[in-house]
Amino acid sequence: MADLLSIILAAGKGTRMKSDKIKVLHPVAGKAIIKHVLNTLDGLNSKIVNVIGHQKEVVQSELEDLDKYKWDLNYVIQSEQLGTGHAVKQAESYFADYDGPVLILYGDTPLLRKKTIKEFVKKHQQSNSDLTVMTAIFDEPEGYGRIVKDEEGNLTAIVEEKDADVETRRIKEINSGVNCIDSSLLRDFMANMNNDNAQQEYYLTDIIEFAVNKDKKINTYIVQDSDEIIGINTRKQQAEAEKILRKRIIDQHLANGVTIIDPDTTYIDAEVEIDQDVTIYPFNYLEGKTKIAQNTIINPNCKLKDAAIGKNVEILSNTIIKESKVGSGTNVGPFAYLRPGSTVEDNCKIGDFVELKKTTVKSGAKVPHFCYAGDAEIGERTNIGAGTIFANYDGKNKFKTEIGSDVFIGSDSILIAPLKIGDNAKTAAGSVVTKNVKSGDTVMGVPARIYNPDK
Repeated sequence: MADLLSIILAAGKGTRMKSDKIKVLHPVAGKAIIKHVLNTLDGLNSKIVNVIGHQKEVVQSELEDLDKYKWDLNYVIQSEQLGTGHAVKQAESYFADYDGPVLILYGDTPLLRKKTIKEFVKKHQQSNSDLTVMTAIFDEPEGYGRIVKDEEGNLTAIVEEKDADVETRRIKEINSGVNCIDSSLLRDFMANMNNDNAQQEYYLTDIIEFAVNKDKKINTYIVQDSDEIIGINTRKQQAEAEKILRKRIIDQHLANGVTIIDPDTTYIDAEVEIDQDVTIYPFNYLEGKTKIAQNTIINPNCKLKDAAIGKNVEILSNTIIKESKVGSGTNVGPFAYLRPGSTVEDNCKIGDFVELKKTTVKSGAKVPHFCYAGDAEIGERTNIGAGTIFANYDGKNKFKTEIGSDVFIGSDSILIAPLKIGDNAKTAAGSVVTKNVKSGDTVMGVPARIYNPDK
């Protein structure tokens, strides 16, 4: 049984983002905002309820992989957005018979740290609080609900900015939107909340006044790093969060033994994995679930997305690798393009202006320069001459070319699929190969010349 019930409020569209996409699915450091929020619950034994509304099917689809493999994810629908209290009420069936703490978070706060959430829940439990509110101190608190305390420092209310008077708006301690609430108090509040406010919405923040009147124990937890509770409502805030999170990611890789020549011009997504002693030069974009093994060098101006790179690899400048694998000891680039579905095994060379698509290059093979290979398999120690084209498309269908081991393909050869070339075969420069070639054979295809006796 779960030790904690967590409710994530993620039903709002986010109109200030000016986007057709719901706010919580916008990416920060390569990952949807709501996935960052979910990651803060990693390590807590928690049942999770996502309150969704706008684009609910898309949100569920985005989180499908987490639901299947990692999390106890559940969903409820908030069809009308009538406030945060109303959103929590949609999850009422999950805490109706539950006895314990309920953690409530917003789905648009991607900068929260796991450590912070863990300590927050721990403080709530150890202090036997009925309600603990996470707060932060902002020099410019515009847009946030203000934390109102009495002379003894006890929390008495949270006032939304649109309902606040001039004096209340001067308060710099703000509400993060993260609460830990005893389930019995939450049930009682749900049965008694009202929408008597300027927006005629049901505010979860009204639980403070409700708890005070019930003489419940209330605590606040001030986050030391106020950046953690920044909520994303606009593209500007998204960009600010992106910058903060990317700096955190860079700092972590540096601490783990990665050499990053210029952190300010290096962009690494949240789920990228990099081993120690990797060197990354400026203006590189490492995206998605890219993995880079030890002692690899990534030269300037490269983009790797969902790529798996082995040990002792050198990626030369201006190379793009997407959804492909590169084996240990291999050199790639400059100006190479490995498109999705390609595998380059150990100790290979993929040179300048080479494009691979759904192609396997086996150990020790070389494709040094100026080549397109699509839907192909290139055998061990085979050499592909400059200017070779794997013609895999006949206008309707795509076909495969299979080249054996120790083959030599002469420069400017055109290999027209479907095609098989056996081990130790050769093609002379300029050959157009349309038929299968047996092992050990040599192909010489000279373009025909037109003879005109009158000239």
